[in-house]
Amino acid sequence: MTSYLIRRGLQMIVVVLLATVAIFALLNAVPGGPLSGLNMAVGAKNRLSPQEIARIEATLGLNKPFYLAYLTWLLGEDWVDEVGNAIGNPGSAEKMAVTGTWADFQSPGCQAAGGTNRGADPEKKFPCSRGVLRWDWGESWALARGQTVTSVIGSRIKNTLILMSTVTVISLLIAIPIGIISAVRQYSRMDYAVTTFSFFGISMPVFWFGLLMIILFTLKFREWGLPYFPSGDVFTTRVTPGSVQDVFNIVPGTLADRIVHLILPVTVLTLLYLAGWSRFMRSSMLEVLRQDYVRTARAKGLHERAVIAKHAARNALIPLITIVVFQIPGIFSGAILTETIFNYPGMGRLFIDALGRDDWPIVMAILFISAILVVFATLIGDILYTVVDPRIRFD
Repeated sequence: MTSYLIRRGLQMIVVVLLATVAIFALLNAVPGGPLSGLNMAVGAKNRLSPQEIARIEATLGLNKPFYLAYLTWLLGEDWVDEVGNAIGNPGSAEKMAVTGTWADFQSPGCQAAGGTNRGADPEKKFPCSRGVLRWDWGESWALARGQTVTSVIGSRIKNTLILMSTVTVISLLIAIPIGIISAVRQYSRMDYAVTTFSFFGISMPVFWFGLLMIILFTLKFREWGLPYFPSGDVFTTRVTPGSVQDVFNIVPGTLADRIVHLILPVTVLTLLYLAGWSRFMRSSMLEVLRQDYVRTARAKGLHERAVIAKHAARNALIPLITIVVFQIPGIFSGAILTETIFNYPGMGRLFIDALGRDDWPIVMAILFISAILVVFATLIGDILYTVVDPRIRFD
């Protein structure tokens, strides 16, 4: 197992590095360049000054050849320029003025600090970019200009973690028992009901169902004089007469207020995951129940519940684990459509807003972290295989 983990760790490093190349290449493949959309904002006050654009270009290394730009983004100005000075001054290159000094391609703040972060206060912003491998994503270009990408993501990730973790736990707690019972009682009324429900949940568009929930439980409930749910956001800013908060005297900003705001988006996402996961569990369970070792367990006189729980269900979880572990990146990145429909300030909504405003540092940060989580999800899935099925070994 140890040798397997070491081998997988090395493979994961290679995959993550290839992902960084793809992410940065996509940034540079934007028609007109990555900065083309920044000065197209409505209103002159939203446009970046030439000095701000020059700082962004130097921080991301866009005033250097592609390979140097990539290394600057990945490793940081301080490291790349220090190594550059150690091996010699740069020569002429395409899109690179021939000046003979690396300092000419540093951001103004890094130049003022002498091209290094030595002696910088770690509590404050480092003068030279430190690269994404050291978790320095730079500053937001448009959505929160002047704020670091880390702080912008930090303000949203808590909301997404609460939403997606709740959805994942509820879906698993319901989908696994339903899938097992549906398989054990194949072709029963419950099996037909679960199958119909699953087909409905899988084929139903999330955005349509989300809008339907808002129309019914917010707009129609309000017309009918029933306590209506909020249609979006995380907390209540102003309690309106007839709302759930007003009827049940829920104080804005409390845990109860957050739960009320979570009910609609959690319902939409839970229905989506529950439908798919219960079908996978049912199919896997039906296949396992036909295996010889299940017949042997029954022939030995084991109670049916023991046969189902200890022998069949445990092995039937393997295909479901493969699907569920890839929900780990989703817990971070959020549900893009659902968060947008319910105006939920999470990572999915942040990703859409960043794309619409050409805020590429935020987009690249979300893509890079998601790539890391996907790689770790595959490793966690392989480890969980050995937990549910002792026959699997990676030695």
